Amino acid sequence: MAKKLQPPCAPPKRGLPWELKYKYVQGQMTTLFKGFLYAIREEYGADAALKIVEKMWKFKDRVKNMINTFLNVFKIEGNDCEALGEFWDVYFEIHGHEAIILERSKTISRTKITNCPWSSPDPKDISGWCGIWTSTVSESINPKISGKRLKGMCAGDPYCEYIARLEE
Repeated sequence: MAKKLQPPCAPPKRGLPWELKYKYVQGQMTTLFKGFLYAIREEYGADAALKIVEKMWKFKDRVKNMINTFLNVFKIEGNDCEALGEFWDVYFEIHGHEAIILERSKTISRTKITNCPWSSPDPKDISGWCGIWTSTVSESINPKISGKRLKGMCAGDPYCEYIARLEE
Protein backbone atom coordinates (compact mmCIF):
# COMPACT_ATOMS: atom_id res chain seq x y z
CA MET A 1 0.00 0.00 0.00
CA ALA A 2 1.38 3.42 -0.99
CA LYS A 3 2.28 5.91 1.72
CA LYS A 4 0.31 9.16 1.58
CA LEU A 5 2.58 12.12 0.79
CA GLN A 6 2.31 15.33 2.77
CA PRO A 7 1.80 18.53 0.79
CA PRO A 8 4.88 20.76 0.50
CA CYS A 9 5.34 23.05 3.47
CA ALA A 10 7.87 25.49 4.89
CA PRO A 11 10.32 24.22 7.49
CA PRO A 12 9.47 25.18 11.06
CA LYS A 13 10.78 28.51 12.30
CA ARG A 14 13.22 28.20 15.17
CA GLY A 15 13.13 31.79 16.39
CA LEU A 16 16.86 32.36 16.03
CA PRO A 17 18.05 35.60 17.61
CA TRP A 18 19.17 38.31 15.17
CA GLU A 19 22.53 38.52 16.95
CA LEU A 20 23.22 34.86 16.15
CA LYS A 21 22.20 35.31 12.51
CA TYR A 22 24.38 38.43 12.24
CA LYS A 23 27.44 36.72 13.75
CA TYR A 24 26.98 33.77 11.39
CA VAL A 25 26.74 35.93 8.26
CA GLN A 26 29.60 38.18 9.40
CA GLY A 27 31.86 35.18 10.01
CA GLN A 28 30.95 33.58 6.70
CA MET A 29 31.73 36.76 4.74
CA THR A 30 35.28 36.95 6.06
CA THR A 31 35.85 33.19 5.83
CA LEU A 32 34.62 32.95 2.24
CA PHE A 33 36.48 36.05 1.06
CA LYS A 34 39.76 34.90 2.58
CA GLY A 35 39.21 31.40 1.16
CA PHE A 36 38.66 32.68 -2.39
CA LEU A 37 41.61 35.04 -2.13
CA TYR A 38 43.94 32.33 -0.82
CA ALA A 39 42.74 29.76 -3.38
CA ILE A 40 43.38 32.16 -6.26
CA ARG A 41 46.80 32.99 -4.77
CA GLU A 42 47.77 29.32 -4.47
CA GLU A 43 46.66 28.52 -8.00
CA TYR A 44 47.79 31.63 -9.91
CA GLY A 45 49.99 33.72 -7.59
CA ALA A 46 49.59 36.83 -5.46
CA ASP A 47 49.55 39.32 -8.35
CA ALA A 48 46.72 37.46 -10.06
CA ALA A 49 44.72 37.26 -6.81
CA LEU A 50 44.96 41.01 -6.29
CA LYS A 51 44.11 41.71 -9.94
CA ILE A 52 41.02 39.48 -9.78
CA VAL A 53 39.83 41.07 -6.53
CA GLU A 54 40.10 44.55 -8.01
CA LYS A 55 38.35 43.47 -11.22
CA MET A 56 35.54 41.81 -9.24
CA TRP A 57 34.87 44.95 -7.18
CA LYS A 58 34.82 47.23 -10.21
CA PHE A 59 32.85 44.86 -12.44
CA LYS A 60 29.49 46.45 -13.25
CA ASP A 61 30.10 49.06 -10.55
CA ARG A 62 29.51 46.54 -7.74
CA VAL A 63 31.19 48.62 -5.04
CA LYS A 64 29.79 51.91 -6.32
CA ASN A 65 26.27 50.46 -6.15
CA MET A 66 26.89 49.16 -2.62
CA ILE A 67 28.25 52.56 -1.54
CA ASN A 68 25.20 54.34 -2.94
CA THR A 69 22.95 51.94 -1.01
CA PHE A 70 24.89 52.62 2.22
CA LEU A 71 24.75 56.37 1.68
CA ASN A 72 21.01 56.31 1.05
CA VAL A 73 20.08 53.89 3.85
CA PHE A 74 22.19 55.65 6.47
CA LYS A 75 21.39 59.13 5.13
CA ILE A 76 25.01 60.08 4.57
CA GLU A 77 25.21 63.17 2.39
CA GLY A 78 28.07 64.68 0.49
CA ASN A 79 30.99 63.40 -1.51
CA ASP A 80 33.92 64.56 0.59
CA CYS A 81 36.15 62.96 3.23
CA GLU A 82 33.54 63.54 5.95
CA ALA A 83 31.04 61.45 3.96
CA LEU A 84 33.73 58.83 3.37
CA GLY A 85 34.47 58.77 7.11
CA GLU A 86 30.79 58.33 7.93
CA PHE A 87 30.63 55.44 5.45
CA TRP A 88 33.56 53.75 7.23
CA ASP A 89 31.92 54.36 10.63
CA VAL A 90 28.89 52.34 9.49
CA TYR A 91 30.97 49.71 7.69
CA PHE A 92 33.21 49.19 10.73
CA GLU A 93 30.21 48.79 13.04
CA ILE A 94 28.56 46.26 10.72
CA HIS A 95 31.73 44.21 10.29
CA GLY A 96 32.98 44.39 13.87
CA HIS A 97 36.05 46.60 13.46
CA GLU A 98 37.46 48.64 16.30
CA ALA A 99 38.71 51.97 15.01
CA ILE A 100 39.81 55.40 16.18
CA ILE A 101 39.23 58.55 14.15
CA LEU A 102 42.55 60.39 14.12
CA GLU A 103 41.47 63.28 11.92
CA ARG A 104 38.39 64.10 9.88
CA SER A 105 37.41 67.11 7.80
CA LYS A 106 35.98 67.72 4.35
CA THR A 107 39.45 67.27 2.80
CA ILE A 108 41.12 64.61 4.98
CA SER A 109 40.20 61.47 6.89
CA ARG A 110 42.69 59.49 8.98
CA THR A 111 41.69 56.32 10.80
CA LYS A 112 43.51 53.81 12.97
CA ILE A 113 42.05 50.29 13.07
CA THR A 114 43.00 48.28 16.14
CA ASN A 115 40.85 45.20 15.56
CA CYS A 116 39.80 43.90 12.14
CA PRO A 117 37.85 40.73 11.35
CA TRP A 118 39.49 40.64 7.89
CA SER A 119 43.00 40.70 9.33
CA SER A 120 45.15 37.75 8.43
CA PRO A 121 48.91 37.76 8.91
CA ASP A 122 49.49 35.06 6.33
CA PRO A 123 50.11 35.39 3.45
CA LYS A 124 51.47 38.92 3.52
CA ASP A 125 51.95 39.06 -0.25
CA ILE A 126 48.22 39.65 -0.78
CA SER A 127 47.74 42.13 2.07
CA GLY A 128 47.41 44.84 -0.59
CA TRP A 129 43.78 43.83 -1.13
CA CYS A 130 42.80 46.24 1.67
CA GLY A 131 44.32 49.17 -0.19
CA ILE A 132 42.50 48.17 -3.37
CA TRP A 133 39.24 47.93 -1.40
CA THR A 134 39.60 51.31 0.32
CA SER A 135 40.64 53.02 -2.93
CA THR A 136 37.63 51.56 -4.73
CA VAL A 137 35.34 52.79 -1.93
CA SER A 138 36.93 56.26 -1.95
CA GLU A 139 36.66 56.57 -5.74
CA SER A 140 33.01 55.47 -5.55
CA ILE A 141 32.20 58.38 -3.24
CA ASN A 142 34.32 60.85 -5.18
CA PRO A 143 36.94 60.14 -7.86
CA LYS A 144 39.00 63.03 -6.46
CA ILE A 145 39.50 61.23 -3.12
CA SER A 146 42.73 59.29 -2.98
CA GLY A 147 43.58 56.93 -0.18
CA LYS A 148 46.63 55.20 1.19
CA ARG A 149 47.28 52.58 3.83
CA LEU A 150 50.17 53.71 6.01
CA LYS A 151 50.25 50.61 8.23
CA GLY A 152 48.53 47.23 7.95
CA MET A 153 47.94 44.35 10.33
CA CYS A 154 47.94 41.94 7.39
CA ALA A 155 51.39 43.27 6.53
CA GLY A 156 52.65 42.61 10.07
CA ASP A 157 51.98 45.97 11.75
CA PRO A 158 50.22 46.12 15.14
CA TYR A 159 47.35 48.18 13.66
CA CYS A 160 46.12 49.58 10.36
CA GLU A 161 46.22 53.26 9.52
CA TYR A 162 44.55 54.81 6.51
CA ILE A 163 44.56 58.33 5.18
CA ALA A 164 42.23 59.72 2.52
CA ARG A 165 42.56 63.14 0.91
CA LEU A 166 40.22 65.08 -1.31
CA GLU A 167 42.25 66.70 -4.08
CA GLU A 168 40.80 69.99 -5.20
